[in-house]
Amino acid sequence: MGKLGWTAYDYYTSLPIEFYAAFEGYQERQKEKSFVIRFAAFRIAESMVGTKALGDINKFWPMEADDKKEVKKVEPMTKERYNEIMARHNIKVK
Repeated sequence: MGKLGWTAYDYYTSLPIEFYAAFEGYQERQKEKSFVIRFAAFRIAESMVGTKALGDINKFWPMEADDKKEVKKVEPMTKERYNEIMARHNIKVK
């Protein structure tokens, strides 16, 4: 199915956690490809204008992963948070 390489059967019979794991793997592959393309472009430009004129690779082509921004952590599930989610979606558990 599309870019993940799944069939429709795989998609409709997978658990949400399986889908999220597959999608995370897809994102990692795309990120890796973009790093390779960036590095190749940097080396080509470096050979044309020289290292001193170009600077470092982060200045040449900044990428999100180069930023040392703190990733928001997911809060642990609590009983109150669980109850809020269930109430929000009108789900009643016996």
